[in-house]
Amino acid sequence: MADQEFELTTTLRIRVAAANDAKALEQYCFTGRTTEDIDQELQDDLARTQKGEVYRIVAEASGHAIGNIRLERQPHNSEIAEVGQLAVSAPFRQFAVADRLIEFTEQVAAENGITTLQIELSPSEEPIINAYKAWGFDERPVVTLQKAVGASGTAIDLDEQATTGEASSSEENLELEEAAADSDGDLEDSDDEGGQQELL
Repeated sequence: MADQEFELTTTLRIRVAAANDAKALEQYCFTGRTTEDIDQELQDDLARTQKGEVYRIVAEASGHAIGNIRLERQPHNSEIAEVGQLAVSAPFRQFAVADRLIEFTEQVAAENGITTLQIELSPSEEPIINAYKAWGFDERPVVTLQKAVGASGTAIDLDEQATTGEASSSEENLELEEAAADSDGDLEDSDDEGGQQELL
């Protein structure tokens, strides 16, 4: 029997997420998670949408949510929002579904007073970084500092630093003494204040 080929067509719809999208999102976008977890997060996001804090958008094909993106407004700057959870079911990735999700997200942002979209990614996620750059995102220089709690580090002895500061320059000490004398204050108290100012 000879192989047969058929051309299949479907309509892609980009829309705001609905309360009953959890099962499809688990099947097509987040297969490593349970439907219950996705449903709880979805319901929380929809509640926050009413407050203008979060916007969840899905791509729908044949009645199923096969793509997802999430937008969360920053609490300290309402004009900036974080993009996250961009996911598209593998068979649909060749149809530029992610492009459509990003475009719709920008529309939602503009309609709700959000002027800047941003996302934080690890430098190792180069393909994802390149995709976002292709969508018009610019890379900004960011310095991230971390310290493990309880890790040994260089301790600063405040008494030692104060002593070092007092002995570092006789001219500085003379200026402090003159300032204290001018203010008719106690010389010893003024030296203490000067030491604290150096530490600050």
